[in-house]
Amino acid sequence: MAVHRFAYRIPLYETDMGQAVYHGNYFHFFELAREACLREIGFPYPRLVAQKLHLAIVEAHCCYRQSLTYNEEIEIISTILQIKSRSLKFRQQLVKSASGQLATDIHLTMVCINADGKPVALPPEFRAQLEAWQGQAELP
Repeated sequence: MAVHRFAYRIPLYETDMGQAVYHGNYFHFFELAREACLREIGFPYPRLVAQKLHLAIVEAHCCYRQSLTYNEEIEIISTILQIKSRSLKFRQQLVKSASGQLATDIHLTMVCINADGKPVALPPEFRAQLEAWQGQAELP
């Protein structure tokens, strides 16, 4: 299964007074990694927006295992678990770079919606690129 790896260093503005990351801010990191993943796949998010489409998160299951702190280096590993006619299932694992320990694990279901907020089919060219990428094995 193909994976996308996204490296990031925790900026000060994502932390509280104790320099720990607020739990809601983890979703910022996951969003950055998904956008980078779509760029790598060859279908950047602005291309969906230009078609007046959006991938709306309709379900999220997040398991926080370890906290993150200011200036810590992390890696987010993204995989696409399932592609349906109108939806995608992503898994993203946030790993601490220094220790290799899993800090946070999230499963997301995203539905393609139009400008009216109605579910619509994924664009055929988008789906084809997702499926082609999904079928790739991870390179060493």
